[in-house]
Amino acid sequence: MKNNFILTILLSLLFCNSAFADEISISEQYARETIPGTTISSAYMSIENSMDKDVALVSIASTVSTRIELHEHLMTNGMMQMQQVESIIVKANDKTVLQPHGYHVMIFNLDEPLVAGTEIDMALKFDNDQTVNIKLPVQGLKKKTNSHSHKH
Repeated sequence: MKNNFILTILLSLLFCNSAFADEISISEQYARETIPGTTISSAYMSIENSMDKDVALVSIASTVSTRIELHEHLMTNGMMQMQQVESIIVKANDKTVLQPHGYHVMIFNLDEPLVAGTEIDMALKFDNDQTVNIKLPVQGLKKKTNSHSHKH
């Protein structure tokens, strides 16, 4: 009997989350491969809000770390600095991009290194009690370059 109750709750949560799927959508998400010898990584994504009111990303949870923070880069006295923020606002009917040198996600105290070609799961919690579950591919540290040749 207890298992049926748990199953009912889980199914309810699943359908609850899917009702919000069209209101907040995540795209272009990825996490960076861990630099050898460190236990820190970062993640980036685009968050689109199709609701008629602003929403704020307030926290992120994942099985890869118990310490995941929202951060932004700021220019202070000619120096680029990173600082933690309480939330990231996504305006009504708009999109906010989390990217290098802007808003982004910091993942601290990784249990294991993030390896390019793998995926991690994250649960994004918003201030209107919505949670959006996503998978992020882990990308390598080297930036992709467009190679082209010149004929002489």
